[in-house]
Amino acid sequence: MKAYLLQRWFAWRSFALIFFSAAVMGGCSQSPSAGVGTGGTGSFSGIAALDVTDAPALNYAHVYVTVTGVAFHNSSTAAFSGYSAAKASGWQVVTLSAPKTIDLAQLANGTMYADRNGNAPLFSGMALPVGSYRQIRLFLASTEDAYIGSVPGNIYNNEVQQNGDPAHYPLRIPSSDEGIKVLPESPVVVTGGGSVNLALDFNLNDDVVKVSPGGATEFMLKPRLGYFDMGSVGSIQGTVNSPNLQASMIEVKAEQVKSGTNYRIVRRTTSVDSSSGQFTLYPLPVFGNATTATYDIVLRGRNVQTSIITGVKVHKGTTPTSGATGLGTIAMQAGAEFTAQLGSVMRPTGAWLTFYQTIAGDPTLYEVRYRHLDPYTGIFGLPVELSTGPIRVAHFTPGASQVFTPDYTSAGTYSAVADVSELYARGAVLNGISGTAGNTVQISAANAPQIESSASSGQIRCVFDMALLGTGTGPGMGMGNKIGNPAKGQVFVTLGGMIIDSLGDLTGDATVNAAMQAGGGANNSVVVTNIPSNVAEAVYGIYVHGWGNGYTVAGRELGVDLRKGVSSSTTIILK
Repeated sequence: MKAYLLQRWFAWRSFALIFFSAAVMGGCSQSPSAGVGTGGTGSFSGIAALDVTDAPALNYAHVYVTVTGVAFHNSSTAAFSGYSAAKASGWQVVTLSAPKTIDLAQLANGTMYADRNGNAPLFSGMALPVGSYRQIRLFLASTEDAYIGSVPGNIYNNEVQQNGDPAHYPLRIPSSDEGIKVLPESPVVVTGGGSVNLALDFNLNDDVVKVSPGGATEFMLKPRLGYFDMGSVGSIQGTVNSPNLQASMIEVKAEQVKSGTNYRIVRRTTSVDSSSGQFTLYPLPVFGNATTATYDIVLRGRNVQTSIITGVKVHKGTTPTSGATGLGTIAMQAGAEFTAQLGSVMRPTGAWLTFYQTIAGDPTLYEVRYRHLDPYTGIFGLPVELSTGPIRVAHFTPGASQVFTPDYTSAGTYSAVADVSELYARGAVLNGISGTAGNTVQISAANAPQIESSASSGQIRCVFDMALLGTGTGPGMGMGNKIGNPAKGQVFVTLGGMIIDSLGDLTGDATVNAAMQAGGGANNSVVVTNIPSNVAEAVYGIYVHGWGNGYTVAGRELGVDLRKGVSSSTTIILK
């Protein structure tokens, strides 16, 4: 199984850290708010706290998410099919007594949720039985439900507000009650008398995708959460000097070679402060019993040449305020760029593409760009900007200015790989992507991710139950009024809170539109094909979004089981 959510540890200009502190003690009673199953392996328990922080958000004034709970399990393949079944299936579930809405865009430079809320962390008093936990799920409120958040004046449980724009835009989270799945590279071990400090992170700015179903501006979350053992991390800091920090939108990535591959993965990404140029990479993992870890730092942005600093050593226990490795001031050089767009729809639409380059003497690929597909259309929402220039390379020298030299090995030329969440293999490498400054090139969608060899190709038959149409209580829904059938729609298949694929109007399929216009029912079912099946993880969520009748129509269903077969059917109630 590919645990890609955690192998990347990726974040861009805006990321959110969910911080767990578990002080383990014998015989501690459970928190009253915890609905606890049987996933632990002992009678001892630990007390956990959870908090949130974020990096600077350059594109958004506010990005609100409403958190409702968190869950832990000792099996990496356990499915979550609803709170009622969680206890019996071994989940340790903790729900907040009242949902809390967090503005991720306002938590920056190490500021935690607690720092803005009277030193009270997001979660506290969580009790976990002693055991080894191989899966974590974070739960958010549904965007389509009536507002239950904690910020007065908000419209949606999850929403985006853009700079200079007073509008409230929905941030849709397909199958939100499925929970966003996290698979630690090593189990989270809770031991009697010990303690463990963990962090989860959102890849906020990359994973918040602007979409336009029906021509209306919305956003969709395609979350890939990362995980950190906060007892084994360090920090890097530096400053970027660029002619126009605001326009260049520079991002800084800390990368390491992924074992057994020919490419690097991103452990942490941040942006630079648009006024001072300062940046901090934290937390950065220092694995095992090691006291240091070595990273290569990639800096890129709009209309600047990409820069790489190799061999940067990070010390375990350093923080942004104590002992961080300093890179000094890095002067970015002006450059030009071309853009790339898919020439046709890529399936599965839950995929993303990573763009790589190499430098002289090192054939292992560096990640330079990354972009999610629009999950409605199967292409990029906007073409991807790629530098036409050389890569400036410096080898890290502690306490000195870094000296860069231009490397023309892959100047203006990229390879790209498509990937999606679990149960798919990475697509074949697409080489030789290049273009001239100011122009857009089309790239092939043929090298899409394929179902991994251990799984079969399955299908899910979806039946729309529209008897309750118009009873939805969320913003833009019927609110109890009789409404007409939606004219258009899209069906999304999710796995652990991640979109796998979609089918509908914006991917060129007519069956979803026809089924909705006909009023749903068994005679108007919709079939989503080429879904991984016959493997332990193959339990899916279905999210349906309809529009075109003046209202938002939505429905979701969990627990669609393809673990022991290649076909399943489910009924989704649309409201």
